[in-house]
Amino acid sequence: MVKELALEWDGEVLEKLPAWILKVRLKDVWAEIRCKLSGKMKQRHISVIPGDWVKVEVNQYDMTQGRIVYRYNNYDSSKNNTDANEPWDKEV
Repeated sequence: MVKELALEWDGEVLEKLPAWILKVRLKDVWAEIRCKLSGKMKQRHISVIPGDWVKVEVNQYDMTQGRIVYRYNNYDSSKNNTDANEPWDKEV
């Protein structure tokens, strides 16, 4: 569930910092932000390591910090690309 003033982006975890803080590079805007795990991910003991693709919620007022809300199992970057996999691009 997304809060009203939060923006969602996909990103790749670059490094793990102390106190459960992770440095994430966002895919669409190519910015690096600091993120924390959401409370549900901590409760369920979902681990995130460098190289994982995650979904991040970022507050629109402070775009330097975010919250990791989902870790992708098998991330396919072409799936989220609007130009790829269009029906008219396929050969019949």
